[in-house]
Amino acid sequence: MAQQASRKPVFPPEIAPYIDVGAYLVDSRAAAATLYLDPLLKGKELILLTRSKQSDGQVTRRWKAFFEDCGYHTIAIDSISGDGLEEVLDYLAKLLQRKLKVAKKLGINNATLRVVALGVPNVGKSTFLNRLIGQKRLKTGDIPGITRGRQWVRLFDDVEVLDTAGVLRDPEQINRRKPYWMLLNLMPYDFKLREETVDLLRNTLNKQAWLKLRRYYKMPDEIPAPQDWFEMLEIVGRYGGYTLKNDDLVDKAARRLMKDFRMGRFGRISLEVPETAVITSPFLKRPGAEEQE
Repeated sequence: MAQQASRKPVFPPEIAPYIDVGAYLVDSRAAAATLYLDPLLKGKELILLTRSKQSDGQVTRRWKAFFEDCGYHTIAIDSISGDGLEEVLDYLAKLLQRKLKVAKKLGINNATLRVVALGVPNVGKSTFLNRLIGQKRLKTGDIPGITRGRQWVRLFDDVEVLDTAGVLRDPEQINRRKPYWMLLNLMPYDFKLREETVDLLRNTLNKQAWLKLRRYYKMPDEIPAPQDWFEMLEIVGRYGGYTLKNDDLVDKAARRLMKDFRMGRFGRISLEVPETAVITSPFLKRPGAEEQE
């Protein structure tokens, strides 16, 4: 299953020295919960904060500043609207020019910039690459695990990108972050997580988001905000014309709520902020870490 902690190599380790850029796609709505870093590509990281049109813009800027303070070049992107893609292309062009200068000094006339796209399942790697390429050449979809294997794609004559399957390496992250992943559709729906996942969203909604939720579900203003996950789902059921009489209907309401969140029905929402989020990756560079070594 995509959500298990696989130890299978994401790409052949022997090609790591020949890769120039490790492009890590991280969902801007939950940057800590979706962060994956590979020690084989240390010093080659490019952090791409995806789905930036769906996250709180102010929070995304704080995440960008956080990763840049850690020493990573970071760009906020949205593969649907195209925001940030020109900045990505400009960054790759600069790296290519740098590589061409080095190659020329070595007497090499041509050089290819090699990029590998990495991230947890369904974070949007293939959608991002298709948008960069300008045509649909990679399989995409809402089901985690669409990309089953590695595939090289030529972005331009002198830039190649390796698309990889979604990967998880951190068991601690898996145990802590499943509600985030289910809410973001990064893993299959699991009824055992619905209470925690619905509560995660309920506790994240700010005043403006609650206002939009009330309007979308045609909820009278005088009704107070729900006090627990079940009350939250009762609102969804009432909007859909049914009561939660059995477990199937509870699941139906939970799925609907999560889908409406992903569709942006309640506005732009971030589930984590850098000031309080826990990042479990052992490979994250911390500010000042090199000086302490």
